[in-house]
Parts: sequence; structure tokens; C-alpha cells
Amino acid sequence: MTSIARLIRLGFIAGDVKTFTSIHQATFAILLGTSAFLLSFLRPADDVKEIWLLTGSLLLVLATVGAFFAHRFKHTALPNLVIPLLDFAALGLCRLATYPDGAGLSILAFTPTVWLVMTFKMRGAAIALLGVLVTLTPVSLFVGDAPTDAARVVLALILPVAVILVSGMIVGFDMRLHAANQRLSSALQSQERLTRDLKKTGALLRGTGASVDVGVIVLDDEGSSVFENPAYKSHLAAAAAAQPDEQGRFQSIVFAADGTTRLSPADTPLARVRRGEFFSDELYWVGEPGSDQRALAVSAVQWQGHPSIAPHTILTTHDVTRTQHLIRARETIMASVSHELRTPLTSIIGYTELAIDELEEEAQTTTSATAEPGTASSIACHLEVIRRNSEQLYALVEDILLEQQAESARLHLNISAVDVASIVDEVVRSLQPAAADNGVELRIEEPAPIIVMANSRRLTQVLTNLVSNGIKYSGTGHHVTVIPKTDVSGGGFDVRDDGPGLSPAELERLFTPYFRSASARGSTQRGAGLGLTVTKTLVEAHGGEISVSSELGHGSVFRVRMPIGAEGEQQ
Repeated sequence: MTSIARLIRLGFIAGDVKTFTSIHQATFAILLGTSAFLLSFLRPADDVKEIWLLTGSLLLVLATVGAFFAHRFKHTALPNLVIPLLDFAALGLCRLATYPDGAGLSILAFTPTVWLVMTFKMRGAAIALLGVLVTLTPVSLFVGDAPTDAARVVLALILPVAVILVSGMIVGFDMRLHAANQRLSSALQSQERLTRDLKKTGALLRGTGASVDVGVIVLDDEGSSVFENPAYKSHLAAAAAAQPDEQGRFQSIVFAADGTTRLSPADTPLARVRRGEFFSDELYWVGEPGSDQRALAVSAVQWQGHPSIAPHTILTTHDVTRTQHLIRARETIMASVSHELRTPLTSIIGYTELAIDELEEEAQTTTSATAEPGTASSIACHLEVIRRNSEQLYALVEDILLEQQAESARLHLNISAVDVASIVDEVVRSLQPAAADNGVELRIEEPAPIIVMANSRRLTQVLTNLVSNGIKYSGTGHHVTVIPKTDVSGGGFDVRDDGPGLSPAELERLFTPYFRSASARGSTQRGAGLGLTVTKTLVEAHGGEISVSSELGHGSVFRVRMPIGAEGEQQ
């Protein structure tokens, strides 16, 4: 049984041509030979034509022997034509020898038919039909005592028609199988190309990831790492770890942007990403405070290359330790210089004001005959210029100090409930002379009682900066309007002007330190470009929001909103 099973596997599963041909022909020969001899044995001798039976058997043996040697004819299809034709001839003679009982042997005609169709396609179907018409149909029409009438003709034609139908089905199945095989081969080739490309891409990505100094980790939709490069391992792999303190509680070694506020393990970048949070260029410090502490700019984005692929999260880290040290050094130098400048400037302003007062008093009480007319007033004018420029320089130093305090988280505000209407009224009254000097109409629109939680002095500074900018850069004949307002964002005010406006590119950089718009640079007004930066810093330090909308030639609107509070409330 083992040998038979092996032959069947080789012939019908493994597709061995020699084995398949031999089994196919041997099976046909056994069925036909056995059936024919049984019929001849079970019938009287005078009803069996031994000569036809022996001749058919001889042809059958010849065809079977030929099937066992057909594999030697590798470069010709002749055996695949001769053997089925011998089978048809043997079948026809055996059927003739055993007719009418042998009529049932006609069913075996499909064996050589299939052989021919599979080998020669439509030509094989035509040869099979011809074989049936030559070897089997004449027996059905003319042999026997029954008359050759219409009924016998119909019965005789059933087999040829069946051969045509079966041949057509086989050809159709073969064509569809061939087309499917073509598609499968094409898909397999595409898959192989894609696999090769993916291998190349993977190798390139691994090589690139290993050579760059940007840390990269890719997480699947379940938060598991599917790729991480060496830079990430050196940057942030330890950051996800936690160290036990003296009480055995775990403390992360990741710190906030100030470098001293320790984050809980749940607030580390990797933990946040696994919760589904995304962020860009957030600053973290890794390691205990000291010379070995490392600053990292961390970003997390979601990526989905194809709809069939689950989304992945890419977290990148960039070592900005050197940059942060330089920024801290710059802040230290700027703060030191600003402090050093503020003291002598205070003295200069004070003594200048004192000198101006003394000159005015002397001019009123002295009637010196030797003094030239206008000398005291000329000196007073010079001193006034010194005082005005000193005050501008002092204001610049204050802005620089304020900006440095905000960047280093050292800006502290005493918050209380503040009436916006009183702040607006105070600032507008104090800036009316400046507006008049510049030919600008300054006004308050729709004054309303609004209580916000803010530092009164700093809120006054915010409004003063915005209104002063409107006055300075709107131009003669224009208007600046302050509008107290409340909305879903909080309470505050809008400062609207109908000046030259700002371009979209200028709007993007408006709150950048030391940036001045084209209209500001083209005006006669001096400035360092820190006013709006300081304004934004103060508003955000209150937990408020500042925004601006503008269009070239149509003015600008600055909106400031602070947290709303109840009157009398303190914090």
C-alpha cells in the first residue's frame, strides 16, 4: 500500500509526468480490458467476436507499453497523440466485440478525450471528436439488428455531443486556470519585488537610524516598540526607568524644562505617548541635576503609511544640551548686564530730573546780569533729552529683565481681582497727550464693568504697550479704540486701529523677540522689538490669551483675555 500511495502522490500531487501518464494509461487499460473480458466470458461464444476482442486487447497493450516509455520522447508530443488514438481504437474494437452489452464501455472514451484536450487544447478536442465518430459512432449506428432510424441516430450522437461539451469545459477550465496562474505569478513577482525593496528599505532605515544623532523609537498601536535606534537608547531609554528613593518609592530621572522639577513615571514622554498624547519639541532634562544632565527636545507624531497597516507612533529625541547651556549662559549674561545697567540709569534719570528742577528754580530767582539770555532754558532742553533717552533705555532694560525672568520661570505675580474699566480709563487718559501729538484719535468704546484676576500693574503695562503701538504706528488721521469685552475665553479688552496693518508673514513672527514689522522699521519710531514679546509673556503668565488679526491696509485688532473673577476676590 505504501508503494501505491507513493505512486499516487507522485502522479497526482507532485505532478510527475512519467508517473501520471503510466497510472492514467494503466488504469484505463485495466478498466477496459477487465470489462471486455468479463463481458466475453459471461456471453455465449457465438455472440462474442473474438478477433475484434483480441485485436483491441493487443492495441491496448501496445498503448500501455508506449505510455511507460513516453517520457523518453522529451522533444515531441507524438506519444500524447498516438497513445490516445490507440486507446480509441482499442475501445472501439472491444465495444464492437461485446456489442450490445459492451455499449456501456463508451463512457471510457472520456479518458483519451481528456488526455488529448489537456495536451492539444482545441485541436485535441477536434481529434477526440474525430476518434469517437470513427471508432464508436459507427458501431452505435450500424451494428446489431435494430434498424437505423432517427431514434438510433439520436442515441448515437449523444456521446459525440458529450465529448464536445466535456472538451469545451476542460478547455475553459484550463484557460481560467492559466489566467489565474498568470495573475498569481504576477502577484508573486510583485510580492518578491516588494519583499526585496522592503529588505533594502529596512536595511537603509536601520543604517540611517544607526548613523544619525536623532533618537527614534517606533511604537505599534499597543504601545510596544517595533524599532529604536542607538541614539534613542543613549538619549531616552533610561528616562522611562524609575529609581527608588529612600522610602522605596519610585522616582523618575526625567525633569521638566527647568531641569529641577522631577516628573512622575506617568508623565515621562514615553508614558505620555503610550496614553495616546502627541506633542512637538517639548524640552525635558534626563538625569540627576548636575554636569551630566542631558537636555532633550522630544516630539511624538502618529504615522500611518497604508490603510491596511495599523497606525504607529514615532517618538524622536534630539540632544539640545549644548544649546540649552548656551541659552542659560546668555540669560545669565543678559540678566547681569541688565541689572548692572539699571542702577546707573536710575541714578542718571534721578540726577537729570534734579538738575532740571534746580535750573528751573534758578531761572525764576536769579537776575544775573552776566548770564546770557536763554542759557538756562537751553541747558534744561539738553537735560530733558538726556532724561527722555535714559527713560527709554531704562524701559528697554526692564523689558529684557522681564523676558529673562519669564524664560527662567522666575516671574512672580501677585494676582487679585481687577476692574478692567478702571485700567482702560487710566491708560487712555495717560496716553491722550501722546495720541494728540501724533494726530491720532484715542477713544474708549462701550465701557463696561469687567472683573478679571490679574496683577493691576502688569495689566496696565499690557494695555499701555498695545495702545502705544497703535498710536505710534497708525499714523496721523487714524483712530485707536479700546473696547472692554468678555467672551468664552475670559474678560479683557480689544485694541483696534485702522493703521497700515500687517502681512500674514509678519503676523507669524509678530511676538518673536526683537522682531519689527515693515511699517515699524519704516517709521521714525525707535524700538527694540521687545514690546509685544513682553506683552505676550505677561498675558500668558496670568493664564490668559492674546491674539491678533490684521490685514494690510485695514488695520489690526489685538485681543487680550484674562481669567474672569468676582469683585472683591483675592488670590
